[in-house]
Amino acid sequence: MPAAPEVQQLADPEFPPVFTGHAVAADADPFAVAVEGAASGSYGAGDVVWSEDRRRAAAAFILEPETPLVVAAQMVPVMMVALGDALGAIGPPNLALTFRWPGTILANGGIVGKVAFRAPDNAVVADIPDHIVVGFELALDTSANSRGEPGLDPNVTALFEEGCGELDRTSIIEAVARHFLSWIDGWTHDGFRAAHQSWLSRANDLDPHIDVSVDGGARSGKMVGMDEDGGLLVQAEGQTVLVPLCTALGVSA
Repeated sequence: MPAAPEVQQLADPEFPPVFTGHAVAADADPFAVAVEGAASGSYGAGDVVWSEDRRRAAAAFILEPETPLVVAAQMVPVMMVALGDALGAIGPPNLALTFRWPGTILANGGIVGKVAFRAPDNAVVADIPDHIVVGFELALDTSANSRGEPGLDPNVTALFEEGCGELDRTSIIEAVARHFLSWIDGWTHDGFRAAHQSWLSRANDLDPHIDVSVDGGARSGKMVGMDEDGGLLVQAEGQTVLVPLCTALGVSA
């Protein structure tokens, strides 16, 4: 019987000097590990926890912002536009990466991943938090997409299904880290405007109707934009209603 072919070794990601990578096993959740490590103090600003899983590209960045949490939460749309730029640079030309608020990533209309956010449990929107964790996950292989089986459910997909067979976990994580750092630098010097515009240019046209509170009652509305802090503007019952980003991310007012 012939020997099974060896699985080619995949290099670890190389990060810009401001980031320090920490690998976790394929069956571990890098975002959960980063959240726990940041809370305990074992990880700090610039640490990046990334997954060795070949079926997905997943990493979580620990940051120590100097702004109130309501502003620091803008790192979620900033990460999303970094993902869009990273895949635009290394992915195939027919890959359309779009966004659904607050953190869903779509490839050619199917859900392919997400961006996650965590602040300290006791933090409120007016606080300057000790740290935040911003993570992303993109399914490369169909088995890595926990939302369903691509091909059977048209609402989900994986990057390999969308013509990205030449990409791998390492190349994606490296590209996202570079673009995220560039966007953070722009955000630090020039504010949220550029990321805001870039996010809206990739907003998914098929956004579902969203339940919002209007005059004390629940109503269904449609996304019409995003405010200067990254909150969702929803048209419902003839009114434009704001759903704050921090509210959607589970941060206390």
